[in-house]
Amino acid sequence: MEAIATDDSVLAAGARWLAAKRVTLGVIVVLAAVFAFERGVLWLYGPRTWGYLFLASGDLSPGWLLAPFAHQDLIHLGTTAGVLLVYGGLVEQRLAPATYLGFYVAAGYASTAAQLGAYLGGGPGLGTLGASGAALGLVAFFSTATALERVWDSRDGEDTGRSVETVFAVTGVVVVALVVANDFLPAVGFEAGTAPFGHLGGMLTGLFCGVVRIRGEGQSAPGA
Repeated sequence: MEAIATDDSVLAAGARWLAAKRVTLGVIVVLAAVFAFERGVLWLYGPRTWGYLFLASGDLSPGWLLAPFAHQDLIHLGTTAGVLLVYGGLVEQRLAPATYLGFYVAAGYASTAAQLGAYLGGGPGLGTLGASGAALGLVAFFSTATALERVWDSRDGEDTGRSVETVFAVTGVVVVALVVANDFLPAVGFEAGTAPFGHLGGMLTGLFCGVVRIRGEGQSAPGA
């Protein structure tokens, strides 16, 4: 009975932590609503109209605006939502709501712009959609910010120790490495049909913003 109580307390703590992440939950609700709208368009008007509205391709279309919030299927949406629940929640702890939301949107459009640039440069593909670039931006931001904090704390003689954040930061580095390997190393690729430059655009946005954020915090700290 004691083990069950412990498990229950862990689940309750997790539920409380997640319930406080209102921006993250709101983003997931928006993505789910867009997906429901997509299904309606696909059912009523067919794949041609759906592609015009939601796919970002080399031709100017509404997809250039809507693609960062659209998804191909439930698995695609579920994967994005899973990353958001974890890394979105962790990033939300670090940033003010408006800053967090602004970063997420910026990473999404940076991802789409990077993939569009590849298409316009003659790269293969018919179009891109999805928030995976923005989600990977969150992973890169959190891992970068946490790693820099640990390095600077150790230089100052502070005990960095082990923490849940460190575990997720290391996991994030592994995720980013796997995505890069899958997208740019065909010999080790395990998932086809991805948007490699879109993923890269989102991750580089997260890396850049993570460095800027921690440098800014370091410069504003007392004695800096």
